[in-house]
Amino acid sequence: MAKNFDIKRSMNKDLVYGGLLELSRNKLVWHESTVSPEYSHLTEDGQKAIIHVVENMFRGLQTIHNQEVKDEAKRQTLEALK
Repeated sequence: MAKNFDIKRSMNKDLVYGGLLELSRNKLVWHESTVSPEYSHLTEDGQKAIIHVVENMFRGLQTIHNQEVKDEAKRQTLEALK
């Protein structure tokens, strides 16, 4: 079971990274300054998009954590019954 959730954790990280990378390439989301990176910034739509990505990331983490807790409780119960 643990290996299954390691894969899910890795997939969650990949989804977040991929989502952020795609957003950073979108001119409606990220203003990339040609002068200096210090002048680059999120647009208003970008701020909303980032909040959406982070909320989805947290939901994924919550789902993974809740399943791990259930699996551990089940394992401990079965171990105690032996």
